[in-house]
Amino acid sequence: FEARSESDEGRAAVAQVVLNRVKSTLYPDSVCGVVYQNSHRYLACQFTFTCEGKSLRITEPGPWRDAVRIAREVYEGTTYLPEVGASTHYHAQYVRPYWAKKLKKMDTIGQHIFYKLRPGQT
Repeated sequence: FEARSESDEGRAAVAQVVLNRVKSTLYPDSVCGVVYQNSHRYLACQFTFTCEGKSLRITEPGPWRDAVRIAREVYEGTTYLPEVGASTHYHAQYVRPYWAKKLKKMDTIGQHIFYKLRPGQT
């Protein structure tokens, strides 16, 4: 639900970032581990919905089904966005995080900008 206002492509791009982090030794090695990393720290979490204190109860079944479908397609490899590639970071266009200028910009999809680490970065 992190990118629920985005197109299918935009939501798939966010899912791809999650899987790229799972594959990286710099992050937890599971989808849940990546998504909930630092969720106990307000505004220090990796994905905002995990630290906003909102209920995890599904209140919108239609969008939830879409999110599950998109996540499954990315997880199973039937959807892959080469323009996102190995991106491990993204942010909404309306914010300017300090870390963005250190990374290689890959693409903008919808309202999100995607980045990957430069060679040798950790």
